[in-house]
Amino acid sequence: MSKTKAKDTGRYGLSRYLLLTVVLSFLGWCFETGYLWLRTGNVYDSGFMTLPFCPIYACSLMGTYFLMGTPHVPKGILKGVASAPLRYALYFALAFFIPSVLEYFVGLFFDMQFSMRLWDYTGAPYTLNGYVCLPVSLAWAGLICAFMRLGFLPLKNLVGKIPKPLAAGLCVVFAVVFAVDIGANVVKRL
Repeated sequence: MSKTKAKDTGRYGLSRYLLLTVVLSFLGWCFETGYLWLRTGNVYDSGFMTLPFCPIYACSLMGTYFLMGTPHVPKGILKGVASAPLRYALYFALAFFIPSVLEYFVGLFFDMQFSMRLWDYTGAPYTLNGYVCLPVSLAWAGLICAFMRLGFLPLKNLVGKIPKPLAAGLCVVFAVVFAVDIGANVVKRL
């Protein structure tokens, strides 16, 4: 039995990357909603958007991908790292750092701009102003490494099968939907 390895397929195009970002935003919302439901028994709308999307998850994953690739198909800053153990260690460290910085500044922005705490780690150990905390950032780094190793390229390749004209049209639709949703929520909170 041969082992198949997910490959990062050729030219992808902006519209497909944008659709992949939408899909990852939806999956992030599903993950967060499911986690909160398992933890509390209740369904919470914890994000800023009304629709089922959490763009911070997609931005973390896409940022990780563009800067480093995946653990087994490195690119960017990890492309020249030949040693797999070193590459995985660096990948984990950067998968810790990138989302933590994003989470901190997104949390700070929403708190300062809208007096809205999208998350609060104040009671957690090793927190930085309640916006990030060490245990959660370490857990996210592990989850990002696992997803980027096992799920990202198959999902990227699946989205890559969408014909370019359809992908471009869907991008326009999602751009309008996201703009209306975000705009309505900004107006509601001002």
